[in-house]
Amino acid sequence: MQLISLNANSPQFHPIKFNETGISLIVGKQKNPNRKANGRTYNGVGKSLALALSHFCLGSSKNNGLEQALSGWEFVLQLEIDGERHSITRATSKQDVIILDGIALKLREFREQMEGPAFPLATAIPGLSFRSLLPAFARQNRESYASFNTFSREEPPYDRLLRVAYLLGLDTGLVAEKHRLKADRERIKALRGNLNKDQIFIEFFTDNKNIEIELKDLEEQTAKLEADLTQFQVAEDYNDIERSADEAKRELQVLRNQASSLRESISNINASLQVRPDVSLATVVDVYQEANLRIPELVVKSIEEVTTFHEQLVRDRARRLTREKSRIEDALKQLDEQISAGSGRLDDLLRFLGTHHALEELVSTTNYLAEIKAKAQKIKDYKSLLERYSVEEQNVNIQLSNETIKTNTYLSEANDIIDSNLNCFRSLARRFYPDRPGGLTVRNNEGDNQIRFDVDAKIQDDASDGINEVKIFCFDMTVLLQRHHHAMNFLWHDSRLFSDMDPRQRAVLFKVAHERTLGKHQYIATMNEDQIQAMKDQFTDEEFKSVITDNIILELNDESPSDKLLGIEVDMDY
Repeated sequence: MQLISLNANSPQFHPIKFNETGISLIVGKQKNPNRKANGRTYNGVGKSLALALSHFCLGSSKNNGLEQALSGWEFVLQLEIDGERHSITRATSKQDVIILDGIALKLREFREQMEGPAFPLATAIPGLSFRSLLPAFARQNRESYASFNTFSREEPPYDRLLRVAYLLGLDTGLVAEKHRLKADRERIKALRGNLNKDQIFIEFFTDNKNIEIELKDLEEQTAKLEADLTQFQVAEDYNDIERSADEAKRELQVLRNQASSLRESISNINASLQVRPDVSLATVVDVYQEANLRIPELVVKSIEEVTTFHEQLVRDRARRLTREKSRIEDALKQLDEQISAGSGRLDDLLRFLGTHHALEELVSTTNYLAEIKAKAQKIKDYKSLLERYSVEEQNVNIQLSNETIKTNTYLSEANDIIDSNLNCFRSLARRFYPDRPGGLTVRNNEGDNQIRFDVDAKIQDDASDGINEVKIFCFDMTVLLQRHHHAMNFLWHDSRLFSDMDPRQRAVLFKVAHERTLGKHQYIATMNEDQIQAMKDQFTDEEFKSVITDNIILELNDESPSDKLLGIEVDMDY
């Protein structure tokens, strides 16, 4: 695939016709370089916009900036694929449709149709697509110039490696398999983490309970409850009978209290019947005689009368107490009969309640049995899951080990591809820094991560200003020239690549690009005039003409809106 031209439906637009091979330069310059500071600048004339519009025609995501600022505009990109010319038209106001050779396609359909011719093997590799691989040949965003293997914003390490491996002809299956296995292991960790949040899991495993013993206890409880339920008899009037039993208990207790009171009364009567006079008349007479005292006859007679009266009182009291005792004994006998009958009735009620149950109790017992069974089943499930996760994790670890061995074998057998990439990169890097070691290496990453290969493009001191940009150029040119799994014939770099580059290295870059692409490929670059002038003394006049001057396909400046790419003044974030 190579670019032929970029145009628009507006006559103000400056059409771009790319050189068929070799270098094509789009230059921002000052129309009157001798004019002193007047607010004019190289920026904003449309150099980077040309690259963005090419991406737009090649199926980039919707661009709101273009839609708002250039409503009604259509851009047309002419290109060649396998010797056949094709025309791509995309309107800013209807960006979900792209017209390819007169046929309207949805954005997704267009991308799929372009993928096969440009990247023949990418369709079979999840994660790769026409749009994900295209930035390797046309770096657009500032982030894509940060390092050799970064092509787009917020690119995960795995996606970055997958693209690099594909473009360098490495086995992407090995890359994808390690990523899959590591993702599986992370999935297992996540599932275990979910188990750790479950309340039953926390109860058993944070309290160090033995799962086997707990399961046995739950099974025994289940068996007992199930046996109880088979003997379970439900009495519809259970609650009424339960209330009758409670009332019988209360009545029986009242009777027993009454009987106890009567027995206490009988005991008191018996004690009273045992009472006798403490001193008899004879005893009193004897006491006086022993004292040699004579009791008058009248006193003796009085004492006899008192004694007789007292004895009569005692006899009367005994008769009265005896009658009262007999009455109480009759009452007690009746109470005992009532207590015996009440006890029998209560026993009957309690026996019934002991063999029958209320419906609520049946429901409660059934629910509790269900809870016990559910708990036991959940623990069994946990146990099964933990065993399965353990087996899965071990299998993943075994597969990861096997993949590491497989990758080592692959790298030892893929010397031709790896050495070819290495030699191409080294030959390019030597043109810039003959005395600085450099190379493109591929190593097996055996770490606990999702990265299969450590691919490193290295030039000594490549962290220095400008050297990193040289490394990016050497890597991109290696990808273009090696032609692993792609049919791309152009490489496009924005002026960002040249900003921090030493003029000497910049001159070497264009000499190398001229040599390696003329007659074979396209090297397209946007530059500022000062970047060109700063390296002019690194060329002979003839070299400068053939490499630079003759390959300037478009000059833009901000002298007036008509001198910019769009031919109009517009402020937009594209």
